[in-house]
Amino acid sequence: MKKFAQITRPFVLIAALCFALSIGTAIASEKPSSDATHSTTAEHAAAADTSHGAPAAAHAEEGAHGDGHGEGSLSSTKLKDLFWRVINFIALMIILVKFGAKPIANGLTGRQKNIKNEIDELEKRKTDAEAQYREFEAKLSTVEKDIDSIVEKAVAQAEVEKTKIIEKAEQAADDIKRQAELAIQQEIMEARRTLKNDVADQAAAMDEELIVKNLKPEDQAKIIEDYLDKVGAVQ
Repeated sequence: MKKFAQITRPFVLIAALCFALSIGTAIASEKPSSDATHSTTAEHAAAADTSHGAPAAAHAEEGAHGDGHGEGSLSSTKLKDLFWRVINFIALMIILVKFGAKPIANGLTGRQKNIKNEIDELEKRKTDAEAQYREFEAKLSTVEKDIDSIVEKAVAQAEVEKTKIIEKAEQAADDIKRQAELAIQQEIMEARRTLKNDVADQAAAMDEELIVKNLKPEDQAKIIEDYLDKVGAVQ
């Protein structure tokens, strides 16, 4: 009922305004006729003053005054026209209120619901956006902490790897040094053995040469005999 009163109120105001405009229009259309009557009466009075003198002028002035009062009010035709205009406007307002109030009310109600739904949707989106922003902000803070932790772990791991690499390099260097020392020692021993064999061979050759040079024929015969005796004993 309250909504219906709110909807019909503009129509009532429009009807009242139209009624006031109709009255003003009727009065305005009547006023020029009154002014024309006053002008005509004044002209007749002036003519009477010229031809008949002062008594005629006085009579004309009274007639003009009476005619002015007679024509100053609304005529029956104007009142009838005004009445039908008001009736037409009232009928129009009744038709609009009867057949247009409900669709307009439904349209306004639907529009109001749509606006309310849109506002609720916007509020929900705003709330969701704020929640997402807070969530992203928290995640960003966590990510920054994770990045710092990852960097620290990476630095520590790099130090550990660096230490391992240095230790492996030092161990490899020690192994290479030890292998080189062993190889050098083996080369030295092989060189000594080769040198010793060479010296022994040269000494034997020199001894053989000396023996051959200093051995007499009798000594050679004796050596052969001793060799044959040893061979015979073995057999």
